[in-house]
Amino acid sequence: MNSQYVLLTAAKDEEDCIAEVIQLVLRQTVLPLAWLIMDDGSSDHTAKIIEGFAADHPFIQIHSAGSRGGRNFGSQYKALQAAYEIVKGLDFKFVGIQDADQAPKQADYYESIMGEFHLNSRLGMCSGFVYERPQGVWECRSSNSEDSTAGSTMFRRACFEQIGGYTPLPYGGSDWLAQLDAKMSGWKVLTRPDLHIFHYRPTSSAEGVWRGKFREGLMDASFGSHPVFELFKCGRRIMNSPFLLGSFVRFGGYLWWNITRRKPVLPIEKVRFLKKDQMLKLRRSMWPFSFGQL
Repeated sequence: MNSQYVLLTAAKDEEDCIAEVIQLVLRQTVLPLAWLIMDDGSSDHTAKIIEGFAADHPFIQIHSAGSRGGRNFGSQYKALQAAYEIVKGLDFKFVGIQDADQAPKQADYYESIMGEFHLNSRLGMCSGFVYERPQGVWECRSSNSEDSTAGSTMFRRACFEQIGGYTPLPYGGSDWLAQLDAKMSGWKVLTRPDLHIFHYRPTSSAEGVWRGKFREGLMDASFGSHPVFELFKCGRRIMNSPFLLGSFVRFGGYLWWNITRRKPVLPIEKVRFLKKDQMLKLRRSMWPFSFGQL
C-alpha cells in the first residue's frame, strides 16, 4: 500500500515522551507522505528533539505555532488547523491526528486503519483503543468505546474537509465535536479494539487530576450532554479509575455549569442530535444490562 496519508501533531513541552512517539511512528509499515509537527510554544527541549529526527527523515517537518502560554485545548486545535493549511496542497486521501503524547503500539497501525477505509466508502473516522499505565502497567482505558474514536485518529480527507476539521473549544472536546459533525454529515465512525494506542500522560493529568476532571464535566455540559446519560456514564466509571472520586468531581463540573444556568456552546440542532444519540446508546447498553459502551 502506497503512502496515502499525512500526519498532524501539536506538541507542547513533551520532551519526556516525544522521542518514543516519533520512533513508534517511524516503525510503521506505511509511513506518511508528510508529518507536520507544530511546536506550540514549548519551553523545554521538545523542538530540539523533533529537529534531530527531522534532519534524518525529510518527511518530518517542524513548524512553530507560537507561544500561547500554558496548555489549553483551543491552542492545540488551532495549531492542528494551521498544520493542515500547510499540507493540504499535497496529494493524499487520509489525515491522521497523531497526539504528541500518544503513539501506536502496532507497526501496522496506520496501514490497518487505511484498510478499513478501503473496505467502507462511508467510513469517515477510525482509531484504536487507548492504553494508559496508571500503575506502571499498560491497561485499556475504561472510557474506550467502540463507537467513539480516541487518540491517534485518522480521517478520510473528504470527511475532514466537509466538517471543517477541528473547532477550538474553551473546555476541550474538539475531537468529540468532530465525531458529532461527522455523524451528522452521514459518515461512519469506527474504533478497532485490537489496535492499541499508548498514552504516556494519564487523561486530564496535564492540568492536575482534579482540575482536569472538573473541566471534563464542564466540557460535557457545554455540549448539552443529557443528564441521565451523564449520570450513568459517571457512575459506571467510579470503579474503573485509579482516582475513585474523579467521577464525582466530573459530575460536579457538569452540575456547576447547569446550576449557574450556562447554555451549551453548540448550536441547538447539534445538542438535539447528541442527546438523541446518547439515549439510543444508553438503551443499547442497558440491554442486556451492560454499561460497557458508555
